[in-house]
Amino acid sequence: MNVNYLTAVMLLALTGALLPVINRLFRISSVLGGVISTFGYLVALFLLLISDTGRSLLNGFFTTDEVSRLLGILILVSSWMLALVVYWITKRDKFVNELIASVMVSTAGALLLLCSKNFISLVIAMELMTMPTYLMVLFAFNEESFEAGVKYFFNGALAVGFILFGVSILYGMTGDFTFKALASNLFKDPLVALAALFILAGFGFKITAFPFHFWGPDVYDGTCPGVAALLTGISKSAAFIALMRVVFEALPVISEHLSLIFALIAAITMTLGNLLALAQRRVSRILAYSSVAHAGYTLVAFASLSVPMSITGILYHSVAYVFMKTAAFLSFAVLLYIWGARTMDDYKGLGKREPVLGALFLIFLFSLAGVPPMAGFISKVFVFTAAVKAGMTWLALVGLLNSAFSVAYYIWIAKQMYLEEPTIEKPVNSANKVWAVVPLAVMAVILIVLGVWVNPVLNASALYISRLGF
Repeated sequence: MNVNYLTAVMLLALTGALLPVINRLFRISSVLGGVISTFGYLVALFLLLISDTGRSLLNGFFTTDEVSRLLGILILVSSWMLALVVYWITKRDKFVNELIASVMVSTAGALLLLCSKNFISLVIAMELMTMPTYLMVLFAFNEESFEAGVKYFFNGALAVGFILFGVSILYGMTGDFTFKALASNLFKDPLVALAALFILAGFGFKITAFPFHFWGPDVYDGTCPGVAALLTGISKSAAFIALMRVVFEALPVISEHLSLIFALIAAITMTLGNLLALAQRRVSRILAYSSVAHAGYTLVAFASLSVPMSITGILYHSVAYVFMKTAAFLSFAVLLYIWGARTMDDYKGLGKREPVLGALFLIFLFSLAGVPPMAGFISKVFVFTAAVKAGMTWLALVGLLNSAFSVAYYIWIAKQMYLEEPTIEKPVNSANKVWAVVPLAVMAVILIVLGVWVNPVLNASALYISRLGF
């Protein structure tokens, strides 16, 4: 790992750890808390930008490559924009600084997870990313958030338990925690194959893939929308990259067997997610089931792991997903704060009353639907092209049908916003919206830019593909 990358992670985590202490000692306002957290984000971002220079350390546990640098920068920017919006919508809450501190520590864990190359470092990074979110899910302190917190804690513990059980079996049989140990000993003992199965099942919980998806919509709907934005966007994108490293570096010898398994899970996950999203009336649950469907789209690329383009598809979809899903939930959070809009009926006429916020929300929804020129469109092009090149045309067709089908509920939201008469008479909260609009606009611009400028993602995936020896 590059020392600059590690310093960025430590600085971000340290800023998050000190923010509640400073708040407790000096009772700082949300504005000052935002300044302190922004300073931490900016310095960490600068260090990530120069992380290709400097000496290396902990090379047996972490790697700093183009994939971790690219996703790390984008995740950091997404987390920073999330923090600004969350500060704005929860500025009256006395625990807002503690919430943002948890966001920063969780983001530091996500940055570490991106570059883990050893099962020990992977579990540590995953726990650093996950542990603060257990507290964050409870932030609303109401009945719904308590229920969501219990479900999330037990399913999160189950996911880590599966991975740890698999890792313990691997170590017991090989005496090694590296990805290469799993790859070289997979067929020497059935227990090693069982270890791989438990590790993959743990990742299934993390990315809400069928049949481990059931907890996701309830948690995303029950917690604060800002917290749901972190869980669905940042955490899942980091988990996708970690799973990519495990599959391509620890399990290459069973790629043919994994391909069909991933294909079946992908088809069921995206179909189930889209069907259930269409049946929802609450916008938060629509976005939650959409998140399940997008896990299925990413698994289409995993199913195509016999061709190099599968890596490009995974990476591009992770890049797009970290912005479009985070920003979609943040847009919902802002409209909920201003207008109290939660259900589809509440969204009637909001596009006319909030033209800027409505337009930004549409950009994120269209990117999720795969409408050009958004990054979500380009990512799906690579994902489905990879499936065709891998000889799985049927899976690409299922993905295309699901993608077209998903447009229905995104258009449904747009119809309510622009073609219906308002049902809410007046806003619940009135405030200067600039601190909400600017971060959302930044994410919208990035999504459009990444939908046109593909070189950064293609270059990063090409370097990773060359290292794997495709």
